Amino acid sequence: MFGSKEKVMEKVKALPSGEPSPSGRYWCVTCKKLFELDGPRCPYMPKMCLNTPIAVENLPPESTEGLERFGLFYPKIPQRLAARLMPDDVEEIAEGWADSYLEFLEDWHVRYRQQPLQTLKSFIIIASGCETAQRVGADEVTFVVMDVDKVWDRDVLFRILEHAVPHLAEHLGIPRRIRFDDVAILGDSPMGRYFCPMCQKFFEFSIQRDTITCPLMPQKCMATPRDIADIDVSIDGLVHMYQVTPDIYRRFIGMLPHTEDEKQLVREMLEDDWKLSVDDEALEKIAMLLGL
Repeated sequence: MFGSKEKVMEKVKALPSGEPSPSGRYWCVTCKKLFELDGPRCPYMPKMCLNTPIAVENLPPESTEGLERFGLFYPKIPQRLAARLMPDDVEEIAEGWADSYLEFLEDWHVRYRQQPLQTLKSFIIIASGCETAQRVGADEVTFVVMDVDKVWDRDVLFRILEHAVPHLAEHLGIPRRIRFDDVAILGDSPMGRYFCPMCQKFFEFSIQRDTITCPLMPQKCMATPRDIADIDVSIDGLVHMYQVTPDIYRRFIGMLPHTEDEKQLVREMLEDDWKLSVDDEALEKIAMLLGL
């Protein structure tokens, strides 16, 4: 039998508080996410979550796995925006993304060098928004990116990866050749878009299903994300997500050439894909948080 909400809140209030981060950078050992916060409290369920976000200066994130959560489960708005803004000549931007990724990992004290292959995979996932498999041989590593066409133009993404990932591999001391392939698993099936009424998070991943469990903590979370078409939600929750999510996408998108209709692209994605009511103030906030 579940304990009462009031008892859980009392327990959370009585537990020791976390140590503050001088940089405002935290991570959670349970859900693996990284946060930009004013203090060490869960930004989504501060009165109910038993975990305390950990200051990266006190105990560094164990790997780049937390970044993969943003690429796999969060709305693909940054990736689709990058795909639309990407110029034809991607070589300089690709290497810029790779260097910015490494700078991000250093800023966040991520212990990435102890898991070099994981670090490469995480970059591909965060940049593409697509699940990625790997085949490792004696002389080469092949990364297989899944359902690329749901987010990117395949050729554009692969040109970026072909410049960026070997650049990262050299930095990480991986001597094997890097190759890329892709596979379409879900075909034309629509992406699943969901909202969790408990933690106010938006999710986009996999394939549309009637019901899903929390993709971040499926064995622990007692909430049920709802299909975005079946629930009225405010854009404020999405603004909050971008405010507490690390600035990796802001770093990437900030390198792309600006266009007159870039904010309109964001508005269309929010209104058409997520059925959100977008006022000018919210659009400006999200555009700024995305690096526009």
